[in-house]
Amino acid sequence: MTAILDVQNLGVRFPSGGRDILAVRDVSFTLYKGSTLGFVGESGCGKSVTAYAILKLVPQPGIIDSGRILYQGRDILRMDDDEIRKVRGKEIAMIFQEPMISLNPVFSIGYQISESIMLHLRMSKREAREYSIELLKSVGIPDPGKRYNSYPHEFSGGMRQRVMIAIALSASPSILIADEPTTALDVTIQAQILEMLLKIQEERQMSLLLITHDLGIVANIADEIAIMYAGEIAEYGRSIDIFKKPGHPYTRGLFKAIPRIGDPRSELATIPGMVPSITSPPTGCVFYPRCPIRIKKCIQAPVPLLHFANKRLVRCIRYKD
Repeated sequence: MTAILDVQNLGVRFPSGGRDILAVRDVSFTLYKGSTLGFVGESGCGKSVTAYAILKLVPQPGIIDSGRILYQGRDILRMDDDEIRKVRGKEIAMIFQEPMISLNPVFSIGYQISESIMLHLRMSKREAREYSIELLKSVGIPDPGKRYNSYPHEFSGGMRQRVMIAIALSASPSILIADEPTTALDVTIQAQILEMLLKIQEERQMSLLLITHDLGIVANIADEIAIMYAGEIAEYGRSIDIFKKPGHPYTRGLFKAIPRIGDPRSELATIPGMVPSITSPPTGCVFYPRCPIRIKKCIQAPVPLLHFANKRLVRCIRYKD
């Protein structure tokens, strides 16, 4: 398989009150052409910050202080403003979490799609309108010619998300980053949105980086999974291998916490303790305070990603146990 995006040892910090908030530490992964990589983890674990870093959109006062982000061999972190503007939206596009916030309420849907098209594809206003209507139709917006002139508040949550997808796809990007694309949508609409994304991905041979906290979603559609915890990747590998035999104690805890349908007597498992403060994480393994198999050696030094079975990586010195 051909690697289209290769992230190596990425680190992002936010200076705050004389201390650094270590939002992302030593994050490495590879996204292959036409494949889907699922980023899974709790809120605040660094998934979205990683996505913003890929496009050099980390909000101030955030600083990308280490690593490389290679897109088709070019290091995004070394690109100047003009170069990165040519990549954003056109080659790597992103669907943000909240479509109502991301869409400008004072401009029509059609204007916002056409603006992106004219910027990246150099089309005339008339050509951009026609292409925008085609895009709205392709993402399942009924009567797209009429809805072209509608405003965001006139759309339901699911329809606004479809509009965001249309904008992201307008320049036919090679990579689509979807940050919690089904948040706040009901289960039926979630399934429709995901089915549509997968259909478009297959048609365009597009690579998909899917950020979510829902293990059920990645189990169904991701080729590979990166499990994040407290700013680090705890485990990384093929979905089928991780679901068959999770290697990190945190991954095993997540799987045990999934409710078992049809067994009302089963207790919902939990992971004891709390996520460590990102301003002062443990010296070694960040999962140490909550880990059921911890030993003193776990906090003596930072734990690297170690090779596990089937080309998997796991950040645990006791994964064999």
